[in-house]
Amino acid sequence: MVRRRVVLSAFAFSPAAGSEPGVGWNIGSRLAAYHDVTILCCPQLAGGEENNRSEVETYLKKYGPISGMEVRYIEPPLLSRWFQKPLISFSTPFYFVGYAAWQRTAFAEAKRLHEARAFDLAHQLTITGFREPGFLWKLGIPFVWGPVAGASDVPWKYFHLFSRRDWFFYGLKNILNAAHKRFKFRSRRAARAAKHIFVTTADDQALVSGRWGYESHLMLITGTPELDGRVREYNGSEPLRLVWSGLHAGRKALPLLLEAAAELKRESAGKRFTLKILGDGPQSDAWKTLAARLGIGDLITWTGKVPQTVALEEMRHADVFVITSVQEGAPSVVMEALALGLPVICHDACGMAFAVNETCGIKVPMDGPENSKRGFFVAIRSLLADPQRVRSLSAGALARARELSWDRKVKEIAEVYDKVAQTGGAA
Repeated sequence: MVRRRVVLSAFAFSPAAGSEPGVGWNIGSRLAAYHDVTILCCPQLAGGEENNRSEVETYLKKYGPISGMEVRYIEPPLLSRWFQKPLISFSTPFYFVGYAAWQRTAFAEAKRLHEARAFDLAHQLTITGFREPGFLWKLGIPFVWGPVAGASDVPWKYFHLFSRRDWFFYGLKNILNAAHKRFKFRSRRAARAAKHIFVTTADDQALVSGRWGYESHLMLITGTPELDGRVREYNGSEPLRLVWSGLHAGRKALPLLLEAAAELKRESAGKRFTLKILGDGPQSDAWKTLAARLGIGDLITWTGKVPQTVALEEMRHADVFVITSVQEGAPSVVMEALALGLPVICHDACGMAFAVNETCGIKVPMDGPENSKRGFFVAIRSLLADPQRVRSLSAGALARARELSWDRKVKEIAEVYDKVAQTGGAA
């Protein structure tokens, strides 16, 4: 592999955070092992809660510089400071007006650097939504985009599970998504210019390759962290320990699991399982009320919001991880569960559909709330009836975690860079 000069746009970039900043850091910093990478990022995200510059500098001071990685902090222009506010959702047009302004500023810096010393390739990485492709594709050099996300809608069939606020929010988001897929012409131009496009889910691939007509390749946004996972030794004599984790908001769809758990309790007439629920959010009180009404309050422990280290410790003590979300990209909590050796029960949709296979979990068709409830019920009951399957899926989770590691992901990206830069065409 020939070492290339790469300019990479990673608006959110931090070694001390998850989600988009963690994606930027884990990919950008590891790419430096293969190529010389100049990373363009915002020094501080809106609201002051996440300071990219401070967190990066603290890390490099502690562990030393990373050879091959240069970080350029692009100060947000006025429009970014106006519109990229914490109280404005990432899904609103206002946020993306500010984000596009930052990308234009980043492009101006990339162009200046390119004229001084040419790059071999450009990569638009974060924020990963299809709505904002940045401007690096205008540099006139091979361009890589993605992993692109954001094309998945919240299925309308599940809206009756939502509060009025969530119903309005996700309904509006679905409508805006439909409009953006049709009318985001700059995104289509960027896709046409790209020599390689990574996409996160089947819905994203349907948009890029189906509707837009450009070749794309599936790759999850997130990778598995390095955790000391172990194979679960569930013997069937003790209760099966289930754990659920996430924001208590509509699209996380916890009521599907609560109702499945109620049916399991009625059928088994005993405490054959327990459920620990991590996190909090606007739906916490409503969900606790539902659990009490269903008569399963004695089987559930609600932890509230806890630090990530505590959440991981809670997951270590579980036997099975359940995620009920009806809209996700590639949730980091699923990757954490796999790395810990937890079998995963999830919908056969979104990023989970790719992350989880038959060796490490059970996938439930997402074709309506009643079928989902039945699917989660059947999945849990099958593990109660066959304790050995918990062990085999747990071993499969650890193997799948190795397949989805950050290092493997970044090696694949680095090889794509080399092929694209060498041929000037698609890799």
